[in-house]
Amino acid sequence: MAVTEELGALMGVARKSWKVFLSYKLWFVSDILMGLFFAGNALLIGIGLTGRRHSESLAQLTGYSDYLLFAVLGFMVLGFGLTFLSGFVWSVVDELYAGTLEYSLASPMRRITFFLGNVLVRLALNGLFLLIYVPLFVLLFNLRIEAVPFLKGLAVLLLGTPGMVGLGLAAAGVVLYLRDPGPFISILEMLVFALSGAMYPLSILPRPLQWLAKALPYAPTTETLRKVVVSGFSGAVSGIAYLTVISLAYALLGYLTYKWSEKQARKIGLKSY
Repeated sequence: MAVTEELGALMGVARKSWKVFLSYKLWFVSDILMGLFFAGNALLIGIGLTGRRHSESLAQLTGYSDYLLFAVLGFMVLGFGLTFLSGFVWSVVDELYAGTLEYSLASPMRRITFFLGNVLVRLALNGLFLLIYVPLFVLLFNLRIEAVPFLKGLAVLLLGTPGMVGLGLAAAGVVLYLRDPGPFISILEMLVFALSGAMYPLSILPRPLQWLAKALPYAPTTETLRKVVVSGFSGAVSGIAYLTVISLAYALLGYLTYKWSEKQARKIGLKSY
């Protein structure tokens, strides 16, 4: 019965999120165009820097000679990860603006149900966008993506998901304290983008930034996914092992951080706007 009730609560939150999404009809179009703009920018940057789309230097650093394929795989991880980070944070912010957060937190549903319900629509749309992007990239940019390696890469993405969920929970906990979370969210998203390895190899960063990037769940997911697509699971054993550890660590850290943050917030009262 408890599982059925949680699923019912999950779908209820998701339905509310879907109604909000439908009230902003241009979001769907803008999200699709964002992926195309990213791919187009990646292609132009690659050609602008190397004079051609394929780079021997990139192949030596990453195993990828096609900069566009390199960037598209990175964007897939980045977009998926930011769904949790931004979705969890803004689910708290929106409730604060509406003055309904206390009512939501007082409900018997689990916190993870509340947060996942708020991003479930975005996750479904990400899957839909993937079905749109891949054929378009193949058609417009002659992008070559083999099905079996790509599916193996998706398995790696799922392995990194608990870590990205955990970081989203931790960020949502921080927002409970902030009167104006906008700057915090913007800085955090820019930091994640810069250290995700989506647009360039981590090896070109200064070593302290490489360490910081590898201490977050995004870059290890991106690098391991790319390696699995090129070399298979057997060629990425160390990356998979490290990603498993850091993903579980962030899942635990995020849970503990959010629970502590909510407990402290309840002592002083949840903020509203």
